[in-house]
Amino acid sequence: MKIGELASKAHVNIQTVRFYERQGLLQDPGRTESGYRRYAEAHLKQLRFIRQAKALGFSLEEIREILRMKGRGQCPCSKVITLAERHLHDIEEQLRTLNSFRLELAKALEQWKASGANQVSADAFCVLIERATGGLK
Repeated sequence: MKIGELASKAHVNIQTVRFYERQGLLQDPGRTESGYRRYAEAHLKQLRFIRQAKALGFSLEEIREILRMKGRGQCPCSKVITLAERHLHDIEEQLRTLNSFRLELAKALEQWKASGANQVSADAFCVLIERATGGLK
């Protein structure tokens, strides 16, 4: 199949296909006599894998490493598990940070509402933000 058909089936754009080729994530396709790239079903599977891995938070470097291991005949499962555990930990940390920020923002909002300052000036508003954040430095 040609690059446009591959991109369409994989739900990516043509530039993404070319980028993944340049990055070594997608195997080089064969070419027709006139120089057009010819992709096989294996390329489509590989593109779908890359998209799924990205959706799970894997970086392109991590995906490249997984694909290299697979290409060498190694089972990348233990590597994938290690990476997934690290990503899960990172996500949990981000959620804790976001929840803390949400609580701070809700508290500040309640304080602003309680102050009866529905029509605050820009200067007063900035003071409210500084007070709410404890004057972050």
